[in-house]
Amino acid sequence: MMFRPLPVMTVLSVIAFAILIMFGNWQWGRYSEKMAQKGVEPDWAEITGTSLPGTERMVYAYADGDATWRQVTGFETAEGILFLPVSITYSIEPPPVSPAAEPRTLTLRGLWHPPQQRNAFTTPDDPEKNLYYTLDPERLAASLPAELAARVIPRVFEPETLIRTDNLTSQPAANPLLMPGDSERLPPERHFGYAITWWGLAMALVGVYLAFHYQRGRLRFRRETRK
Repeated sequence: MMFRPLPVMTVLSVIAFAILIMFGNWQWGRYSEKMAQKGVEPDWAEITGTSLPGTERMVYAYADGDATWRQVTGFETAEGILFLPVSITYSIEPPPVSPAAEPRTLTLRGLWHPPQQRNAFTTPDDPEKNLYYTLDPERLAASLPAELAARVIPRVFEPETLIRTDNLTSQPAANPLLMPGDSERLPPERHFGYAITWWGLAMALVGVYLAFHYQRGRLRFRRETRK
């Protein structure tokens, strides 16, 4: 066998191969995690609080493959003030804020989440219109009076159900952002398919690399005999 690899192409191919394998391994890891979570009861938490009229804000979220807006409201709890999602509207354009006429006391079951993080593609917030693009308690607290802002809890509580308001009649609906890191609600099988795709691309890259060298005469599996 004779093999004379092209140096630059070889280095770039090795880097690309490693990246493709890494992506495939990450998707496989997500597949394994979600399969392990199937049938496992979530670590439910329960909170009781009283709403604070005038603290209503609209927060954008991408859920179920669609644009949504959730109205969040400040709630006074035993631990402090919590910005709690109460309703959801599937819409690209933000719906008007629905201010509460009087305080309400609620007891809700749900899960605790860390604050949502912004990235380079996140739309800037518009506090004057009460529009926010991440459910980040710190950013929401900045719009409150100082004495209230100081008592905002720096975590997010996602209730099990929300009031869906884009139907003819408002009704309770499952919270599509309940599970941490699962805002797009990808089933495990999708991650498995993505892993196979990334690994398949890595194998295809190896095939193209070897075929290119073979066509250039830099790869031979048998030595040519001279006559």
